[in-house]
Amino acid sequence: MLPNHSELPSFPPFANWKGISQYFPVQADSVWLNYCGTTPVSTYAIEMMNLYFQEYAKYGIFAPNFAEPAIKASIRGYIAEILACDPSEIGIVHNTSEGINLYSHSIQIPKGKRILVLENEYPSNVYPWEHWKEKGVSLEFIPVGKTPEEFLFNLKQELEKGNVYILSLSPVHWCTGVVFDLEAVSQLCENHHTKLVIDGSQAVGHIALDFGKIKVAFCAFAAWKWLLGPLGLGVVYLSKEESKGFKLIFKGQASVVNDSSYFPYRDEWKPAADQFEQSTINFNDWIYFYASLRMLSTLGFSRVRDRIYEVADLFKKALHELGFSLESDAFPTIKTGILAITGHKDPSKFQPEAIQSFLKQKGITTAVRLGRLRMAPHIAIEEEHVVRVRDALKEYLSLS
Repeated sequence: MLPNHSELPSFPPFANWKGISQYFPVQADSVWLNYCGTTPVSTYAIEMMNLYFQEYAKYGIFAPNFAEPAIKASIRGYIAEILACDPSEIGIVHNTSEGINLYSHSIQIPKGKRILVLENEYPSNVYPWEHWKEKGVSLEFIPVGKTPEEFLFNLKQELEKGNVYILSLSPVHWCTGVVFDLEAVSQLCENHHTKLVIDGSQAVGHIALDFGKIKVAFCAFAAWKWLLGPLGLGVVYLSKEESKGFKLIFKGQASVVNDSSYFPYRDEWKPAADQFEQSTINFNDWIYFYASLRMLSTLGFSRVRDRIYEVADLFKKALHELGFSLESDAFPTIKTGILAITGHKDPSKFQPEAIQSFLKQKGITTAVRLGRLRMAPHIAIEEEHVVRVRDALKEYLSLS
């Protein structure tokens, strides 16, 4: 039984996006430009959670609009729509590190094989693989290069050595915003009998993904970035092919079928993706995530992506006019919502930490990564916010 949508808060479709920032209180007195880092809560999610708390106070776990199986089915359905996969391939965890660790410790890799990850990869996609080094499997890094084409060349060279068992890739680099050609990557992996694993935290909700076309064994990602979900919630995808014979390294109360009947103890495990949910979950986070996904679905997942690119382009134009250069200048035809500022026509004026500090005093939140000033807008950013950031940067340049 799915939630009774007629009794739940609705969200307007925002045909032209005007006024949508009012649903994001963080934008009222500031400009949040770190949506690829963490995302502040929307008033829509607050309203949904308030309704849940009211029902939970009255009915406990029998809250009529928020039955756990129904909320889980809805979350899986939304994620399956985004990834173009089957809902049964989706599981819910706490974060990317947990998901990749659970997968990494549950599989077998022959001694002498290699695992490849990106150069300067986020730690969540590095540390979970390190235990393999003690088991005769090496962990190595692929140079990113300056363009997606250069990365593919570097990857091809590594795969042609013939001993790469897993490529664990972030389709969007968290520091630079560079987007890799997943179809080409997937084909290279297939050609060289390499499993493709994805850290999707910077990709899911940001770029188009079709797991029906791209052969991915496993994927894990955070809910609190481009999907506007809560901190401390993540998602895993385990393909049907990879699920065959898969058994998680840990067994918890919820690992087995009919887990709500505690006796007799059971040996029959749940389907593979369900195994990642070990026991009682933080259902509050599920409601928050459900609300965010429902909001994005109302707006249209592909339309949201297009809006992210549209706002990013407004920033690109403003930044170029101010004399800044961007990482994406090297791949201008590829869409990305992560703007990595790499320099200025006057090199003395590009001091990323100083710019970040100045912007923070103006209520503008950015990040510094690998010597770049990173901005990442989302649907909560409107044209007026772009103007505010532009004016602040213009002031900084005049004072520096």
